[in-house]
Amino acid sequence: MVTSLWKPLVGAVFLATAVACSRVDVTSQLQQGKQLADAGRADAAARAYADALRTDPSSARAHLELGALLDQKLGDPIGAIYHYRVYLELEPNSEKRQVVQDFIEHAKLSLAAKLSQPASSDAGAVPGLQAERAALMQENATLKARVTDLENAAAQPVAVAVAPPVAAPPALVLAAAPITGATEATTTAGAGRVHVVQAGDTLQALALRYYGTRGEWAKIFDANRTLLESKDRLKIGQQLVIP
Repeated sequence: MVTSLWKPLVGAVFLATAVACSRVDVTSQLQQGKQLADAGRADAAARAYADALRTDPSSARAHLELGALLDQKLGDPIGAIYHYRVYLELEPNSEKRQVVQDFIEHAKLSLAAKLSQPASSDAGAVPGLQAERAALMQENATLKARVTDLENAAAQPVAVAVAPPVAAPPALVLAAAPITGATEATTTAGAGRVHVVQAGDTLQALALRYYGTRGEWAKIFDANRTLLESKDRLKIGQQLVIP
């Protein structure tokens, strides 16, 4: 009887001990990875971080460190994007969230540049590579279109309205910038801009076009809450205010 009562307690103690040892191992592996990375031994550091993830797959820090190493030292943008995204899933409220999202965008651009080079002997080794390339090239085209819009807007002449003697002081009137792309429409309304939703538009894509990062989609959503049922349901022809 006494033995049967002790069994659950012994099991709990064993589990707690195992968890504590696992945490110690992960901490040691992370420290080893940091030391190797600082010493310029990127490959060895990556193995140390991978060992930490085998010990504890939910270690957000290990995912972030390995992602940065693959991105900045080992030239593996696909692996970097994966570990960055897992980090954001494990730490959705992290103060580094915007920085990591920017890292993801940078890694995507690096991948697109890598894919634009002549095919190497290992071409085709990564499943879905062509689909990823197509998506990244579309994002690059959106970024280029936004830059063109900004350059055209800056090049427009400024017309000065002459006020009558009793009227308010003269005001500067800026000519509207030309719209690039046959499937996009942007107009000005008061102090903001109005975007007419086209096929394939998403809040993330609009944020990338107007602000240069997908992370600003919530700004557009908040400005159009009375019009949008949800952030994922845009209707063709809707006029969205771009603050």
